[in-house]
Amino acid sequence: MPRPSDSPRLSVLAHLPTAHLDAVVQRLARSEHGGGRPWARSRELAAVFAMSKSQAHRILVDLLPRLAALLPETIDRDRRWSWIVDGTLVPTRDHACAAKSKNYRWSCNLQVLARRTDVRIVAIDGGGPGNRNDPIHYRASSIGVLCRDHHRVLADGGYRGIAELITPVFHNNRIVRDRRWRAHRRRRARVEHAIGRLKSWRVLRDHRRRGQHLLATARAVAFLHNLSLDGLRDSP
Repeated sequence: MPRPSDSPRLSVLAHLPTAHLDAVVQRLARSEHGGGRPWARSRELAAVFAMSKSQAHRILVDLLPRLAALLPETIDRDRRWSWIVDGTLVPTRDHACAAKSKNYRWSCNLQVLARRTDVRIVAIDGGGPGNRNDPIHYRASSIGVLCRDHHRVLADGGYRGIAELITPVFHNNRIVRDRRWRAHRRRRARVEHAIGRLKSWRVLRDHRRRGQHLLATARAVAFLHNLSLDGLRDSP
């Protein structure tokens, strides 16, 4: 079920005033049964826009890869900007590609590369089972190729041993918690903000589609995230 906070985003598609769309969402919430399996995204959209579930599903299938393909248009890969890479787990219902992970759920791992200054998403890749360490997903992804020649990419201690990444200094298998480590931690925390903004989209908090669609879904959300940053920058 859409949330009231989703109304500004949905009103662009529905061509309804925000107050009217809020009223529709609240009526749908009152008519929803408390128990049972949550509604699929296509069913929610079908209820909001008064169309059939199959039609809503066809629209989603058509739009998602097209939105994902637009992500490179919102990216400036100038090497003067520093980047941050980190991995995140996305709960995925498709057990053919997911695995039991440290978040105690069946999840897939996504590698997120963000620009430090404005938390703009530079690239997203991965999608493998979530029970493998971040460096394994990183080396197998296109993000590793992007970072290889950049020389200004920050990462946490989990990426220790990858030469092209700037990670904390270790001594006797423990991080040296000095002034440099504190500065590195403050800078690297920006990618956590980017991941948090991506996961404000419910589809990345509980991915219920086939696992093969996860990467396209994440890239489409990243495109919309970058687009929203453009809107904030251009607003008076």
